[in-house]
Amino acid sequence: MKLQNVVLLSIICISLSACGTVPKSRSHFVELMKEGTGMGPFKRMAFSKVIPKPFAAVFDNINDKLLGCIPGGYQTTTMRGSSMSTLSVTNHNKIEKVTQDKAEITLQQFHSATLMQSDGGFYLLAADLHRIDQTSVRIDFFTGQHYLAIAEAIEQWAQGSQKCHGIGGNP
Repeated sequence: MKLQNVVLLSIICISLSACGTVPKSRSHFVELMKEGTGMGPFKRMAFSKVIPKPFAAVFDNINDKLLGCIPGGYQTTTMRGSSMSTLSVTNHNKIEKVTQDKAEITLQQFHSATLMQSDGGFYLLAADLHRIDQTSVRIDFFTGQHYLAIAEAIEQWAQGSQKCHGIGGNP
């Protein structure tokens, strides 16, 4: 077996053993992240941040930035000898109010050539936005350590930042 194949197989095995179960739903993903297992970039994390801003302002800015900073997806084509393969990646990002005092943020990424994905693709992050009072909110984040930059960008957007903070390759 070529060294390249051994390395690829090792990466796949590590990824699957760290990630384990394919989430059946957003709530299942949240429960898996609460376990806090895994290691390195595959470490599961659940944490909260309190933001001193009104719920509506936080919701609106996060919604604008999810739409403006994260691209809809991309396509790559690889040539190897006389064969060609194409991979399409589609980002599914949404924030929706589930009650007057709570909203859910969900980021998923669908890979066209990958098996064992959740409906809508791999979950990158889920976050629950809760109104504490008229002037503050709490955001409960559920993600893997590899996607902490997205959580940090969402926190910055909640505080009113108009930058993309490197998300989607945007400054």
